[in-house]
Amino acid sequence: MHDLAYYNGKFMPIDEVRISPLDRGFLFADGVYEVVPVYSKNPFFFREHLNRLYRSLSRIRLDPCITKDELKSCIEELIKQTRHGHQIVYVQITRGVANRNHAFPKSARPTIFIMSSELIRPTEKMFSEGVSAITTNDNRWKSCDIKSISLLPNVLAREEAVALNCHEAILVDNGNVTEGAASTIWIAKEGKVFCPEPCKNLLEGVRIKIIEKLCFELDIFFERRNIRVNELMNADEILLTSATKEILPITSVNGKKIGIKNREGKPGRVFQRLRQRYTYLILSN
Repeated sequence: MHDLAYYNGKFMPIDEVRISPLDRGFLFADGVYEVVPVYSKNPFFFREHLNRLYRSLSRIRLDPCITKDELKSCIEELIKQTRHGHQIVYVQITRGVANRNHAFPKSARPTIFIMSSELIRPTEKMFSEGVSAITTNDNRWKSCDIKSISLLPNVLAREEAVALNCHEAILVDNGNVTEGAASTIWIAKEGKVFCPEPCKNLLEGVRIKIIEKLCFELDIFFERRNIRVNELMNADEILLTSATKEILPITSVNGKKIGIKNREGKPGRVFQRLRQRYTYLILSN
């Protein structure tokens, strides 16, 4: 059985979707996307993901010609029809099909593509031992707060990490940590949690508000501020969060072990507390 997709008003097996070579998403990466994790057929923080999608659409002046509630219904129906309990829903909206011209087309209809596939959750080994990362220059454009489908710099950064047998690339701009190639990056120091402050150089991850709320519930100090590379390398703990990876400890960066005691490279107490509470959110979703 093939994974299913929704394409411009119709549900179909994903291998039957036919996208025009003149689609502006294909020619110009003129579109935005969103990723929604689904646990036991229930979308996780669904409203927050849809709100971010529509913010991105507004930022690039793209009218999707579908209301948020209508799109929500389409996604819910796709989730229902997809065989997997845990799913990852990918939503992409482009400016549509038109002759190649940089300026916006006058009459093109947006292309709406949604696919759902099995969500492969992190392994227990990743939770218990952590993952490794590298730092690399942030070569992306200056509007990273838009969830654009133009992801070539992210692709190159992630491939740089994979070539070194690492899980993630931590992007650095003028000495400041921005985010991961496909994640939000956090540090913990002396029991306090820090996340890069909001700016156009990073995407406001849905999990930022979640982790902030969990820190409040657990009485863990939380602050948004710039994080310098030297702070990253000397952190007691480094965490990454994303829709698909949930919350993971980074225990090695550029080959250097991260950890509270003698740079031991093991997941720390802050991670363990946040992961326990985050897992509870998933189970109660």
